[in-house]
Amino acid sequence: MDLYFDNAATTKLSERALAAYIETSRAIWGNPSSVHAKGLEAKRKLEEERIKASSLIGIEAGNLFFTSGATESIAAVFSSLLFTTPGKIIISRIEHEAVSSWLPVLRQHGWKTAELRAKGGFVDPDDLKAELTPDTKLVAVMAVNNVTGAIQPISRLVSVVREYEKENRRHIFFFSDSVQALGKTDYEIESLGIDGASFSGHKINGPRGIGMLYLRNPSSFRPIAPAGGQEKGKRGGTENLPAIAALTAAMEEWLSGQKESNMRVQAMKERIVSALVEMDYDILSPVCSSPYIISFASRLPSEVYTRMLSDKDVFVSSGSACSNNAKGEGEKILLGMGIRPEKARNAVRISLSNSTTEEETEALIRIIKETGNGR
Repeated sequence: MDLYFDNAATTKLSERALAAYIETSRAIWGNPSSVHAKGLEAKRKLEEERIKASSLIGIEAGNLFFTSGATESIAAVFSSLLFTTPGKIIISRIEHEAVSSWLPVLRQHGWKTAELRAKGGFVDPDDLKAELTPDTKLVAVMAVNNVTGAIQPISRLVSVVREYEKENRRHIFFFSDSVQALGKTDYEIESLGIDGASFSGHKINGPRGIGMLYLRNPSSFRPIAPAGGQEKGKRGGTENLPAIAALTAAMEEWLSGQKESNMRVQAMKERIVSALVEMDYDILSPVCSSPYIISFASRLPSEVYTRMLSDKDVFVSSGSACSNNAKGEGEKILLGMGIRPEKARNAVRISLSNSTTEEETEALIRIIKETGNGR
């Protein structure tokens, strides 16, 4: 039996999402930008799916834009800064590479940058307050960390920014990479008061290559490459309607049983963490973290340990999947939390899905026991 525990990297496409993809591909194949009957049919379907998706996350349809994934959504926001007069941007030290990779680009164009420490896995609102300056234009802190699952105090961080705005009388765009939050934690965009957020379909049993961008005030946003003017001029390129339909189907399926799934997954997480502690592994994920992510350290380099488990058909990650391409990024995030280098180098991530079973959980624990802790 294959034991797949790398769901923070990608999840299996659900049958419902696959059916929606196939049905839409076959039935509605016109271009939504075309003005003939087939194009208008596709346009209606596109807007129907937008209304569904936006209602599922509690926002207005006019604030939601479809992209090819969270990385593109993030790039759209950060690249738009190149149109404005340089100022200051503040991010956390534990941001995904899709965010942090923009810092050197912006610095080349005259921007000042600051990275907030995340001691113990969390950004301190006081640290953010200390970094705010009159020329600060954007703050970016992810909702849930992709390596440790740490749930950031977004509401408190936004409050700090809004209070500073009252003194400075200048708006600061607050962006939150929300990929690991959607469907996996209590997450209400409107109540948080953020200005922008990114989402990815393949983290919740949707297809790869589709994502969403939330903009609280779309009129203030200027994309660097509007191309053909699709998505109300915010994201050029023919919309991937089958993938959009599949994403919406996946969201409906996942979010409909979110509370029950999260409780069940939390119980499995606690079982795994308890077993790891008994086996003398160091748990790197903080207590206040996603039910779906567990980060721990073995006494072997993470690449070695994950391959040992893979040889036994257990599939976990040595940090984030993207950071495995950008070597050292997962380790960088852990170091940004204050974790010692020797532990950061040996970090392993177990990530669950709403379809993970207790049987799989017990099998995982048994194989980890058999594999040993590098002694």
